[in-house]
Amino acid sequence: MSKARIMIVEDSFIVAYHLQATLEGEGYTVLEKLDSGSAAIEYAAQNRPDLVLMDIMLNGELDGIQTASILKSRYNLPVIYITALTDKDTIQRAKITEPYGYLTKPFEDREIFTVIEMALYKHEIESRLRQSEEKYFTTVQSISDAIVIIDDQHTISYLNPKAEAITGYKLGEALGRNVADIMYLRNEATGEFPVNPIQCDIVSHHNTMPEGLLLGSKQNVWVPIGEGSLSPVIDAHDKLIGLVMIFKDLSEKRANERMAKDFEKQRLSALIEGQERERSRIAKDLHDGLGQILNAVKMNVNVLVTDKRTAQDLYKLLDEAIIESIRISENLLPSKLRDFDLATCLRSMCRQMNEAVNIPISFQSMGIPARLEQTHKVNLYRIAQEAVTNAIKHAHASSITVRLSERPQAVHLSIEDNGKGIRPAKDDRNHSGLVNMRDRAEILQGKLSVKPGPEGGTIVMIETPVHPN
Repeated sequence: MSKARIMIVEDSFIVAYHLQATLEGEGYTVLEKLDSGSAAIEYAAQNRPDLVLMDIMLNGELDGIQTASILKSRYNLPVIYITALTDKDTIQRAKITEPYGYLTKPFEDREIFTVIEMALYKHEIESRLRQSEEKYFTTVQSISDAIVIIDDQHTISYLNPKAEAITGYKLGEALGRNVADIMYLRNEATGEFPVNPIQCDIVSHHNTMPEGLLLGSKQNVWVPIGEGSLSPVIDAHDKLIGLVMIFKDLSEKRANERMAKDFEKQRLSALIEGQERERSRIAKDLHDGLGQILNAVKMNVNVLVTDKRTAQDLYKLLDEAIIESIRISENLLPSKLRDFDLATCLRSMCRQMNEAVNIPISFQSMGIPARLEQTHKVNLYRIAQEAVTNAIKHAHASSITVRLSERPQAVHLSIEDNGKGIRPAKDDRNHSGLVNMRDRAEILQGKLSVKPGPEGGTIVMIETPVHPN
């Protein structure tokens, strides 16, 4: 193994020569002997020795302590002082430069070898540690998650750039401050404020942070954070010496979720609007096409049919066909939705379906009719229509009640039946009627729920704002 390359900085030629001979006799390489601080700095810049033996008294403007300080700060070179000065002031000045050894003249040759080897070993270990720290520091600095490190007194000891960006505090501002002063948290769902960010059970190593938190930044901006962890730092003696908090800024994720949700609403709205247009077309064809043809046939029965009894039977069949075509057309596109409020339309629907299936279908309304947009009325009407149809067709209900409550800010609609009840939730996605109701509720920014009734049967409920955004 090759010996170290050493630079000697000594104003005494005799001492320098003796050191060179001693070191080379032990196998070390002496790069140069210099007698001034400026010359040593210039030489080190070009050659980078492994170690510097430095006298404190030098020629020129810089003494050994000043020179050692520059060599350490610029090139991270280990320095051993070799001097006859042992006064308190000199030693105090020398300590500030963090030397790797301090030998007072005169000294034994073996003594300098021991100090040199210890200094080289210590410098190598420190260099490795520094490189490791720099590697991990660079990693932590560049990571996309926010990282906050606090000590055992809950004071800030480190923020990475992402944590600085979220909190609004630079590391220099946050150092030494209590974590609660920097992590200003509020529970988004419950409104609890402030929330203690340190909720970690050290014993069981439960290290998840609370979810649904808003962090108030220095600039008074509330930032949603989450997907975090809070991990204890334990030393070799099983003592807690700090905590590492890691969390994400969820602002972009929230924005993407809102965009996806808005896109889905637009898609559903367009799909349902297309359905309503198709219903309108079919209803118009029934009314203007089939209805007119049936009326024309009815007008010509007397001409085409000579038997009076047969003509009367045909009249009756044609009347029933015309009424049925009007009923189907009305179900496809209730004209009353254009002219009347929602309560009137639902009451009419319940009465017509009651007459059609001979099942008690009652309607109850509360509040002053809200000024709903046409699409709002159509969607609520379709939800009620679908729920009543499901109760008759699938639940085999013998009694159905439709309730409408209209308030200035919200509309509440419920359909309750005494049928055989709902199927398990896992089947919901395969039930086109239920999916259609949920889609319409989503468009209205409403909340739709389907649950069992207290005495059997099913209750379908939806609450929507009067004026969705």
